[in-house]
Amino acid sequence: MNTLLRIDSSLRLKDSYSRRMGDYFVKQWKLKHPNGAILKRDTARSMIPHLTQQTVDAFFDESQFSEDLSLSDKMIEELYQSSEILITCPMYNYGIPSSLKAYFDLIIRTKKTFTYDHGITGLLQNKKAHIISVMGGVHSVPGGKNPLETHLTHILNHLGIKDINYFSLEGTASPEQLSDKTKATEVLIFKHLH
Repeated sequence: MNTLLRIDSSLRLKDSYSRRMGDYFVKQWKLKHPNGAILKRDTARSMIPHLTQQTVDAFFDESQFSEDLSLSDKMIEELYQSSEILITCPMYNYGIPSSLKAYFDLIIRTKKTFTYDHGITGLLQNKKAHIISVMGGVHSVPGGKNPLETHLTHILNHLGIKDINYFSLEGTASPEQLSDKTKATEVLIFKHLH
């Protein structure tokens, strides 16, 4: 069965462009996979904790107690259960939201999601990822990725995920063109999924 893990990170729980585009993606995905399952992880709502020394120590010695270790294990299990991953990501101050960074800090774990045995080898291979990036300005370079796509691609590749699709909505701070840009991004999502 196809399973989509949707990871939202916008601090805007209402009126979020990235969440809205994620909703559109999920609607189209469900049409393609009517029997598919959807898992949800919202990094802003769940207040994922930032790394502490106690948590890092527990990563390498699981006999040490850390509440964050059980959360890390649960989020890693969600990744293994999924066949596809959707990340909706707004740009904040030229980077990903801190809650999404905290998420990655808890799931990028040696012997759990990657190994060093023969160089770095990601353990989440044979999965697809979809990145919806949203930003107020225009940051893409012709023929290249925007900064969010570049950053997230590096992380996903480290985990073994190489099959990545990109859907970018840029220029949300310019409302006069926003409707056309939103529609264009929706068309790309529709064409990809149908």
